[in-house]
Amino acid sequence: MDVLENRRIRGPALVLIAGIPRILGAFFLPNAFGDAYVYIREIGNLSTKISGGTLRLTDLFGFWLPLYQFVSALLNVFVKNGFYSGKIVSALFGAGTCILVYAITLRLTSDRRVALAMFAVIALNPLHILYSASAMTDVPHAFFVLASLYFVLTGNWVVAAIFGALAGLTRVESWMLLALIPFLQFTRERRVSLIAIAILILPPLFWFYISWKATGDAFACFKQRQQYHDWLMMMNPSIASFSLRNLASDFATLLVSTDIAVLLACLFAGWIAARSALTDGTTLRNVASWRLRRKPRDESSKRESQSKPLLFFFAFLALLLGAYVTHQQPIIFPRYGLILFNLGLPILAWTYLWIRRHKLHLARRVFIGIVVLCAIDASIQFVGAAGEINRYRAQRAVADYLRDHFDQKSSAKIFCDEGTVRVLSGIPDERFVSSADAPRDRDSFLKFLNNRNVQYLIVVETERSTPFELYRSAAEYNEPIGSYESIMQAHSEFLRTDIHVYTAK
Repeated sequence: MDVLENRRIRGPALVLIAGIPRILGAFFLPNAFGDAYVYIREIGNLSTKISGGTLRLTDLFGFWLPLYQFVSALLNVFVKNGFYSGKIVSALFGAGTCILVYAITLRLTSDRRVALAMFAVIALNPLHILYSASAMTDVPHAFFVLASLYFVLTGNWVVAAIFGALAGLTRVESWMLLALIPFLQFTRERRVSLIAIAILILPPLFWFYISWKATGDAFACFKQRQQYHDWLMMMNPSIASFSLRNLASDFATLLVSTDIAVLLACLFAGWIAARSALTDGTTLRNVASWRLRRKPRDESSKRESQSKPLLFFFAFLALLLGAYVTHQQPIIFPRYGLILFNLGLPILAWTYLWIRRHKLHLARRVFIGIVVLCAIDASIQFVGAAGEINRYRAQRAVADYLRDHFDQKSSAKIFCDEGTVRVLSGIPDERFVSSADAPRDRDSFLKFLNNRNVQYLIVVETERSTPFELYRSAAEYNEPIGSYESIMQAHSEFLRTDIHVYTAK
């Protein structure tokens, strides 16, 4: 880190350290989640309309908020490859989040070495690299949220609101910044900026208007989401209610993706803040301006509020847990913890310095514990990323087979519940049918396949797939299913994936 003490070297070095693995990942790593391929398709559609000059405001309407897709589509006008355009945009935002973690930690602690350590933790984090290389909104959204937090710390409320609005045009959960940012300004200055509020309210108003213009219903997007949610519950009865197995799995996913050390540090810092308020009789305003100084005796030194990152962190954590316990978000995926990981790293740095200053005899053990926990989390994430690559290879093999063998000029269709396979194949979505359309008993299912002229039956070994539920034994041993015979199986041992390809005799 001594080399990075040189200011002229430090900036470019941080950009390269954060950017190189993410840009390389954009070209060589697969997307980490099937939704990415839907984003890629939308990016291609938007860029075609932009190039042809036919883009209308209503074209931005869809299942997701439009900013990430629109930015990627603008790049794709020049790149002309929607697959890589979306991944490159995500990679650039991923590098930006690493720089912002460094900048926020530095403002919070005034300790450059600790800030560089937190930068290294996120810059080399396997899960963050994997999702930075995926054409999805999680990393770009985290960048906007971190940028908003940075300008909250500097007291530039209008710029903070601008980035908060950009986050609100990327993911709907950031609409809560409409309340959080004015609250933080009020607790610090006893006033609120009407300009900032006006900026923050624009994303929901803009989205309601687009929804109304496109469908005649301002809440159409949320109704679509509810319909998808209801379908997901119907197709996955095991997640429709809480079970010990699902709770353990989701809790472990949240711990690993947030990072155990980060979560413990945030809980400890929150306890310190609450204890300070209770024991000292601290007012709400004083809690919001509670600061850590590297050199307490230097009264002129720059101070920053430790509670602001805490409030951001716990606001997003509460929103995620609230959606989970109400079954609005019945599964916690690894990517959901990334925003908490980003927001929590500066708090981890602050907490360690607080312990080093107030509990010096514990500092060494705490430091070792942080290193061990971060290393364990990174190891688990690395193994998980390797498993995702193996799963992708199996999905890619089936998609390539369908692309090479399915006659798109015919009237035949493909039954497939694996969304990634569908998108990777390049076959139009209308040529597919799925369990959402199919009856759930054997005789009716086979009649359904015959009536829909299904040529290829793709059986995925998951309870969400109707053919696997009805013909589990046949699929596991590649035995015939009605008039369909097995012609191919794609398998990955970890994360375990089995996809069987059947064709009509």
